[in-house]
Amino acid sequence: MKKQFKTLSFCVSVSLLCASCTVGYINTDTLKQNYEKKIHHTTLLGKVLFKTDQRKKDTYDHVQVFLNENEVNRDFEVTAYGSYTPLILPLIRPERPRLERYLLWKAARKARKLNADGVIIDNKNDFRVIKFK
Repeated sequence: MKKQFKTLSFCVSVSLLCASCTVGYINTDTLKQNYEKKIHHTTLLGKVLFKTDQRKKDTYDHVQVFLNENEVNRDFEVTAYGSYTPLILPLIRPERPRLERYLLWKAARKARKLNADGVIIDNKNDFRVIKFK
């Protein structure tokens, strides 16, 4: 009985360790689609919030999200560095879907709070808040 319990606890700890370490790749098209879906299709009690939520509309209209520094095509200065590290419980919800769904939206929202013009996503957790010159 003790041997089975030790084996089971070892397997659970290894699976927790592996689930929290591996993310794999995140497709940029999926990131952009989820960003658009988050903006336009968020509902509360059957109503589309984009038409009534002015803060969300303001963020979408004024903050540009770039996935590469070469996409900017303008002079800019970095206002702040930020990161999005969601709370992850590996057995319930892995990290990758959470990042795919919320990374661009969280970065854009932080940029709007700082009155910036855009965001450059550097990697799966880090982003730069930029202001155009």
